[in-house]
Order: sequence, then C-alpha cells, then structure tokens
Amino acid sequence: MGLIKAAAEVIGAISGGLNTTANSIWVDYFESGDMSNGVIMKRGNKIVGPKSKNRSGDENMITSGSGIDVQENQCMILVENGAIVDFCAEPGRYTFDASLAPSLLTGSNKGLKALASTLGQQILAGGQRTNTERVFYINLGEIQGFKWGSGNIVFEHWESDLTTGKPIWKIATTLQGNGMYSIQVTDPAKFFAVIGSSKAGDDGDGLITREYIEPQIKTEAIAAIRQGVGGLSKMHIPYTEIASNEAQLTTDVDALLDQSWNDARGISIFKIAIGMMDADDKSKEQITKYEETRGYTDPSMLGAYMGMGQTQAMQAAGANANGAVNGFAGVGMIGGMTGNLGGGNVANLMQQGQAQQAAQQQAAPQMAAGAVAGAATGSWTCSCGAVNTGKFCTNCGKPKPAAAACPKCGYQYDASNPPKFCPNCGNPIG
Repeated sequence: MGLIKAAAEVIGAISGGLNTTANSIWVDYFESGDMSNGVIMKRGNKIVGPKSKNRSGDENMITSGSGIDVQENQCMILVENGAIVDFCAEPGRYTFDASLAPSLLTGSNKGLKALASTLGQQILAGGQRTNTERVFYINLGEIQGFKWGSGNIVFEHWESDLTTGKPIWKIATTLQGNGMYSIQVTDPAKFFAVIGSSKAGDDGDGLITREYIEPQIKTEAIAAIRQGVGGLSKMHIPYTEIASNEAQLTTDVDALLDQSWNDARGISIFKIAIGMMDADDKSKEQITKYEETRGYTDPSMLGAYMGMGQTQAMQAAGANANGAVNGFAGVGMIGGMTGNLGGGNVANLMQQGQAQQAAQQQAAPQMAAGAVAGAATGSWTCSCGAVNTGKFCTNCGKPKPAAAACPKCGYQYDASNPPKFCPNCGNPIG
C-alpha cells in the first residue's frame, strides 16, 4: 500500500483542471479541498473516476490506481481501523498501489520520522495490513490570530536607584494585558492519535478547526502567560519594561506549554505577542504615592524640590511689575526661614544627599557581615542598606520587618519575602 509519485508532465497536465482531467488519468482521486480559515484536519474529498470499479462511491475504499494529491504544508495520512498505516508530507501527486509497502514519506517532520521507524518494524515483523480505508489531511502551516487576555496578574514592580541603577524597592501591583499567539501542528502522528482519531470514525468527516481546540488552548496559554509575566518580576524590573522583555517572556511561556501541547498533543504554541500590558489605576496611584514619599525622605531630592520652588517664586516675583520689591523681600524671608530649619537649606540638603549615597555605596559590601552581627546584637539591616536597632529605619523610615534569620549563619531577612537561599552562606531557606 505505497505511493508512486506522478511524473512531472502528468502533474502539469492536470494542473488547473483537477476535477475533470484527473478522472481520465486515475481510477479515483483524493484531494484536500479548501483548508483555509483555521481548518486543522479534514477527510479527503474523493472524486470517482470513469475507470473506477468502485461505482458505488464507497468512501471507505481506496483501490489501486487511485490518485492522491498532497499540497504544501500538508500531511496526508492513510487510516485503517483508526490507525495510521501510511502517510506523506512531501508535496506532489501520487498513485496509490496496494501491492507496495507503505511509502512513509516524512519530509522534514521529526514526529513522522519516529512513526516511520515504528511502522517499518511492524512490516518486518509481518504486521503489514491488507487494506486501506480512509484518507485524511492535516494542516502543517502556521495558524495565526489566536487572542489572549490575561485578567489580573500580580506583579512585583521594582524601582531602581537613579545613581547606581540597582533595584532598591518594590511594590505589589495588579497588571492586565492582552495579545496574540499562533499555533502549528508539529507532530501530525501524535496530533492524530490524541485529538484527530476521535473525529475519524467510520462516518466522521474528520473535521477539526481552530474553534474546536481554541478554548482549551486559550485556557492553558493564558495560565502560562500569567506565570511567565509573574516570573519576570525576578528580573527586578518595573512593569513598564515587560514589553521590552517579550523575548524572555516567549521563551518562558514556550517552555511551560511544550510539555502539555507540543510533547503530549503534537501542537506547538508560539509567537506570543504582547498587545498591551499595564497596571490598573489603583496600582499606579500606589506607585505615585510611594515615589513622592521617597522623594521627601531623600535629602538630595528634597533639596531639588526646594530649589525648584524658590526658583519659581523668584520668577513669579520678577514677573510682578507692581510688587517686585515686596515679592523679592518675601522670597528672602522664605530663604531665611528655610536656612534656619536645622540645616534645611538647599545646599545643605544636597550635601546630605551626597553623603547618604556615599554611605550606602560603602555599606553595600558589608551588608552580609552586618546581618550576621545583627543576629547577636539585635540590630537589623534595612533594604536601603542602613543597619538599625530601633523599630524604624533611621535612613528611610521603613518599619522593621518581621524577625526571620538563617538557621545556619543568622543572616536576617524579611519573613514576608524569604529568599530561596541565604545570601550570606548559601543555606537553603525557601
């Protein structure tokens, strides 16, 4: 039950006039027909020729001398009693000969090569079948346009220090996103065994469309996308940079989906594209408030705010032609007042900010050692790098986190967000 490829001149002769000319060349003829608009699998259309002995038009019989057409990005499979007995993934027009061994034309498909090896062993063991009943076609092309919408995703939004570029604080946000992805049958043998065979009964048309499998694919794809987006928070990036890390997201999502779809069902889900990924209004408001609060606890930023305020006041006073003298006098009064607020003038604040940044950079390499010592002295190290003994950080004002320490070396960490391994000694924690 093999296939003999038609000569080039014969192929040319029937091109453009398949339904009429094919009848004069082959006993019967099988073709896929239209497989656009998301058709993944369908039963072959049988055209009964004038030379056919099967005049009843029995769709479950394939006789020697029948023609079979295989288009680009297609896999034709011959099915007997629900099992694949021959296949062809190489484009062309073929003549079926029941006296030949199965052709097993795999093309470049890895899944079919594995099946070919299995069927070949069955033939050598005397397991060759005696008849073939039905022809099915599987679409191997990319099927685009699948849409996803994430719903709510919890994402740890990180902000970095403007000077060092290192992540310094995070806040839990709620994201919502949407986009597109594509699918492709990469292992037609596995696809038929797991999904297609249920549609290939005696009277079935074998029709499987994107609408048939989309609900299940979408459910699993969205779950993988949400997990992948959440995994990006480990990179300590703000939510606004998720789209710029789309390649990493696609890699992570592909790895999650490969096991359930590509490995188990023969379908690859790929080309994940982000159309939109944004935080909800509540999360944006929280981030804005946090940034404003941090600005007033940073001497350099507070000094910059005051400097801008004084500059704007002077510009306003200068623009007031009638009260310029009084305006500048008021500016001088403000400057005098702020100059006496415990070193709160702009110059002092900027100097304090520079000193604070230098202290943080110097303290960074000593954080681990300070944490070890803290286990004995009762001190704790804030996420900003400052070592404290009270309930609140003297540098940034953050409250002391819940007590937790590495059981091996005593390194203290935030119990609400424990590391998987101790940063000081490497002992497993999470």
